[in-house]
Formats: sequence, structure tokens, C-alpha cells
Amino acid sequence: MPEIAVVLVTRNGALRLPRVLAGLMAQSLAPARFEIIAVDDGSSDGTYAVLDGWTHLLPLRVVRQNRAGLAAARNLGLFLARSGIILFLSDDLVAERELLAEHQAAHAAHANLRTAVTTPVVGAGCQLMRRLLGNAGEHGGTESPNLRETSDPMAFGHGPTSFKRTLLARYGVFRPDFQLGYEDVELACRLRIGGLRLLVVPRTRAQAIVSMTFEDACARSYVEGHMRFWLTRLHDTPGLRESCEIDASAALWSRRRSAYTAHLRWTRKLDSLVRARDSIALPPHPLLQQTLDEACRDAFVLSRAKGVADAAALVSAPAVTPGLEPCVLDYGLSSASDDPVRPFPGLESIAARIGSGAG
Repeated sequence: MPEIAVVLVTRNGALRLPRVLAGLMAQSLAPARFEIIAVDDGSSDGTYAVLDGWTHLLPLRVVRQNRAGLAAARNLGLFLARSGIILFLSDDLVAERELLAEHQAAHAAHANLRTAVTTPVVGAGCQLMRRLLGNAGEHGGTESPNLRETSDPMAFGHGPTSFKRTLLARYGVFRPDFQLGYEDVELACRLRIGGLRLLVVPRTRAQAIVSMTFEDACARSYVEGHMRFWLTRLHDTPGLRESCEIDASAALWSRRRSAYTAHLRWTRKLDSLVRARDSIALPPHPLLQQTLDEACRDAFVLSRAKGVADAAALVSAPAVTPGLEPCVLDYGLSSASDDPVRPFPGLESIAARIGSGAG
């Protein structure tokens, strides 16, 4: 019987999955001691074929479902797992060699049912992803090589996290209407009522490999603001509103909303300039790079603040309609080719369910 199960949820991850699966193949933990359940959440590319091609190389089972979102896919993988420890891994994270062994050892040393374990995330390759992550994946730094406990509920949303299967089966699984992320933080808020502890394993990392544009990064931050707001609407966990920066985001948006579009346009121009220099092999310009880094961090914080403010506005709105769907054009970032609006499917349904108090 395997000791730890990796639940790998993916959607249209055909290009990323070979690196993710290679990372799992290189684990120091013997293949007989772990299993992988890959859930294809309604992919429209070659994701299933890629996964199927690795079934003879890894202890891997592949299942497909119609697109239902992260939470539903993770629940399906959890129910199919046989192991006593379940580790949830995204399809844009590459596990370092000791990751599974460290999680298994941490659970063995802390056998209490209510102990969960997480791993820091670091950016790899994509400058924008590194700026977006900032220090979020570090959970307070790397000053100690030993396990440490964190009380920050937001730490559950940063990296691969593992739970005892019995805990999830007994006290609750992921809430399906969290289709766009934060399903793990929401679960943690429920489990913490029963005394959940989160331990951070600092000796190993997961490498974020997703590549994105500046617009994608702003959109991701915007959605994150929405999810943080709905999270605090669901849970009155002490310190959660502060950790989610709800009040700080509302105040920031009130002060700077009029300058938001101009700041994002300026940051995009800086990003284009840096990319152009890279394309002709010019060496990095320290001042330009520093200015871009600071501008990006500011843009992401403002985008998240806008998400919080827009979600709060929906609470008092008479109805949630398709016209309220946020898109890249809402940032003043129209594309050069004037492509059609790109909506964020799922935000309106989350707002309708959580904003109305639906369970």
C-alpha cells in the first residue's frame, strides 16, 4: 500500500506536464511508496494523451471529468486515493527531489490527525511569476532548516500541501464553488476550527514554471482579490480579514483608483522595453529592472485591491449579471489586436452563491 498520494489536477497542461511528471519521477522516495492520481478537468488540448504516455513510467492513474473546477477535481482525486496521506499538487509546480520524502517524514513525526504540511514555492524562469510570488512562497523565510508552524491561513494557498486522508474524509473536503482558486485556504479555514496545524517544510521547494504575460499576472491578482473577499464573507476566522488585506485593499483602491489605468499602461511599456532589450541580447539595465520590479509589484497589489473592491460592490448589487464579468479591458489594457473580451468564468457564479449566502 502506498504511503502518500499525489493528487495532480490539470486543465490544458500538456506543455507543462512533462516537467511536472519528470519531477515526480526523480523523487528520492521509492515509487512503490507513493501513487499519483491525475485528474484532467475538461482539457481541450493533448493533456490526456500526455498523462497516458507516462502511466508506464510512474505509479500513475489518470481520470477525466467534465470541466468542474479545481475544488471538484481535487475532491475526485482524494476519493480515488488509497494512501493515508494526500498531497495536492498543481500542474504548474515542479517538485524538488526530496519533496515527497519530506512530507511523508513530517507526517510520520507528527501523527496527530489535524497536522498538515506545506512546501514553499519559488519562481523559475518567468520573471513575472517571480515578481507575482514575491516572498509569498517563503512563509517567513528560510532561516531555519527545521519544520516550523505557521498561523497564517494564507500559507495554505502558496504551495503543495498534504493532509491526512482521514481528516478530510471526516471533517470536510473542498468546496466546489471555489472553481478559480483559494479552495485550499477555504478548506483550511473550516479545518482550523477543529484545531488544524500547518507545518512548513523549508528544506525542499516546488518550482513554479508557469509563463505569463503582464496582463495575465494582473488578471490573476484581480481574481485573487475576489476570492479573498468571498473567503472572508464565508468565515469569521480570527485574523483572516487582516491576512486577506480586505480593509487595506479597500483603502488603497479608494486612494488610487483614478491612477490605476495609467499605472498599468506605464508598467506594460516598461515590461515591453525590458523584453525588447532581452530579445537583442542587451545586458540588464539595473535601474530599469528595479523600476519595473517595483512597478509590477504595485500593479499586482492594485489589481488585487480592485478585485476586492469589485467583489464588495457585488454584495449590494441587485443581481449578478454577465455584464459584470471582469476582463482584461477593465484594466485599461486593450490588446494591440483588439481581440474580444476575455471573461473570467466562474466569478459570477461564486458571487451569486456566496454573496446570497447559499451553501
